[in-house]
Amino acid sequence: MSRKIKWPKGHDFAFTIVDDTDGATVQNVKPVYDYLYERGILTTKTCWVYPSKDQIYTGECLKDDEYRQFLIEIKNRGFEIGFHNAGSGGFNRAETMSAFEEFKACFGEYPSLHINHSNNVENIYWGAERFSGPVRKIYSLFRGSISSLGDKTDSEYFWGDLCKKNVKYIRNRTFNGIDTLREDNRLVYRETGKDKYSNYWFSSSDGMRLNAFLRILTKENVDKLVKHHGCCILYTHFAYDFVDENGVLSEDFKATIDYLSEQNGWFVPASTLLDYVLEDKEYKPSKWHELKMDIKWLVERVFKK
Repeated sequence: MSRKIKWPKGHDFAFTIVDDTDGATVQNVKPVYDYLYERGILTTKTCWVYPSKDQIYTGECLKDDEYRQFLIEIKNRGFEIGFHNAGSGGFNRAETMSAFEEFKACFGEYPSLHINHSNNVENIYWGAERFSGPVRKIYSLFRGSISSLGDKTDSEYFWGDLCKKNVKYIRNRTFNGIDTLREDNRLVYRETGKDKYSNYWFSSSDGMRLNAFLRILTKENVDKLVKHHGCCILYTHFAYDFVDENGVLSEDFKATIDYLSEQNGWFVPASTLLDYVLEDKEYKPSKWHELKMDIKWLVERVFKK
């Protein structure tokens, strides 16, 4: 069943971006946020509190003075700051609890939105545990076993109680289409068997790096999003190719954002958009919707790669 949502103040569609902090520095993401702000598009940026432990994923964190001030600046401009684990490489309970307190000290509040990071052992309901039933088994067969101990009370990496108390939204499935609402009519939802240590989960559209981002936001796709009064929650990494080594912002990105911002869109951070969707009580997903979305994700993300 298709779902239609009436967006605030007569806007034709809703749009936001969730930026994964992997690789992010002031130099390679600040030009992106300056341009988004100039064009009136407010989004969500995740962050790390501590430096990388594994050096597989690098980037700046709240311990870097210039980067911390940059994050405070964009939050004051209206962007949302989310959580992407304490850092890259695995952090135990005490470290995650400390990271939450440092996050609050910096931004005046705990994070409302969280994205599990890669293979960090303290992730919440991650790896095969993102899914249920037969899809969980199929995922494990193709992707192998990934530790996810953040919701295990007997683990030194447990922080599920902290997540349940403070984090409202966690990202789960990503899809290939621009209209996330058409890809998954629920958009924001509770996950079966995960209520104990999580609240709501949300789906997104996959704009992993610049090329994928531009492929999603073609003029044709944007026009369809407007026509269908849809909603796009675009997941990406602004540190990946949007700004060159000299700090120059991609002209293709600027042209894409220019066209998007000229449309009658509701451009707000992810948690603001998700809060609004939660207020819509009319849509009732089918009994098998969760399983259908698991299978759809599996086909797009595993078998087609």
